[in-house]
Amino acid sequence: MAARFDHLVVAVEDLDEAACRWRAAGVPAERGGAHPVGTENVLVRGPGAAYVELIAAGSDESNPWLDRIRVARGPISWAIAVDDIDAARAALVEAGLDPDPPVPGSRRTPAGELVEWRVCDLAAGPYDDALPFLIEWITPMPAGPANGAVVESVALTPPDPDRVADVLLALGFVGSRHWPRRVFHDAGTEVVVSLAPIGEPVQVPGSISFMGSDGPDDGPATSVGLALPVQETASLTLDGLAVHLSPDERRFAASALLPAVEAVFSRLRGDLADWPDPHPGGRAPLEEEYSRVTDPARYRLLAARADAWIGAVVGAGLGTAEAVDPSAVSWLAEQHLPPSRTVVLRGAPGTQPISVGLLDDETFVQVGVGDPAEVLLREPVCGCDACDDGSARLLASIDEAFLLALGGGVYAVRDRANVVRRSLDGWSSTGVTGPEAERWLAEAADGVRVDGVVRGDAWL
Repeated sequence: MAARFDHLVVAVEDLDEAACRWRAAGVPAERGGAHPVGTENVLVRGPGAAYVELIAAGSDESNPWLDRIRVARGPISWAIAVDDIDAARAALVEAGLDPDPPVPGSRRTPAGELVEWRVCDLAAGPYDDALPFLIEWITPMPAGPANGAVVESVALTPPDPDRVADVLLALGFVGSRHWPRRVFHDAGTEVVVSLAPIGEPVQVPGSISFMGSDGPDDGPATSVGLALPVQETASLTLDGLAVHLSPDERRFAASALLPAVEAVFSRLRGDLADWPDPHPGGRAPLEEEYSRVTDPARYRLLAARADAWIGAVVGAGLGTAEAVDPSAVSWLAEQHLPPSRTVVLRGAPGTQPISVGLLDDETFVQVGVGDPAEVLLREPVCGCDACDDGSARLLASIDEAFLLALGGGVYAVRDRANVVRRSLDGWSSTGVTGPEAERWLAEAADGVRVDGVVRGDAWL
């Protein structure tokens, strides 16, 4: 049974005014439509499945849904999406809860299309903040705007957090290693759900934990983390909800190639399958996993992703690709495995060449820029089962390496054995301290430091 965070319900007095508030804050918000019970909504969503629903009364009639929305303001409920609502309800009954029978629901969009679902209330009535409700989509929700908000996290303060934890665990959510009944990961959208008060972490031998903060007592009881194509982080309060905005990969111009990458990838991957994180919630690997490689061939999925990027770049007319003798590329990193296949991408004058090395029967991918090539990425790190954290993270790492390589700027600064390398959202260093590493990058960007600098123009 698959279960994931689906959406957060926020009651507002006037939908148009609320939509204007969110848009003014830089968050796209569009009319979703009207429900048969008389409520109407605006959706805050993007390419991901999870979203925020702003809802208001659109009728003078009286029924349990309208009456609840009419007097409420701010976050009032939230939904968990399941692929089989009857099976999910049975699991909750077995866990000692008493959910209502599922009932049909629908919404007529502004374009006149009918979106249908089934819902199951777990608490005493509609939009009860004591517990979430279940939703099974009959009509799949289409993707939201490409520049829309992607929900990454939700923090809630339910009246009885342990009762909510029972629901999440019964539905298959995975509890964090250090907060197993307060911080949860779902298997679908990878939205992190936190239940306040977080409390003290569970101390696990051989690991480090950090104290969480439940925020100020006078702050909103519910918060949501949204990723957007913005340049800087921001925190604000909208309609009684604490909203934290963070930049994601869409802020890079090369992200425009992602649809083409996906199209090529779907053709190249063949029967290569995705796989889940075998250590959800930060679970510690078993000792025997460190010396075990269950299925090395599955890592060829990463090579297919790298080839998809090469195909997308060439298909967009941004550069040429040449398969070269692996010995023709010199890598500025120790090579434990010789490449079995190497492709070099070359762009317009001023850009740095991008070298893609496929190692060990194409089960490892290495991406570098420049000549010799400064290594930006090597995945998987070692290939053992203990270091495996699922295909989603590994594929995202391939994407980040290409976004960085195509984005231009300063890639690395070297001074003998000391080196500072940029990453998509920061930097890493060897032999250089934090402040000094930042100074090296700043001096290279300003042209003050020239020796040992790998830099180039953006490809697009």
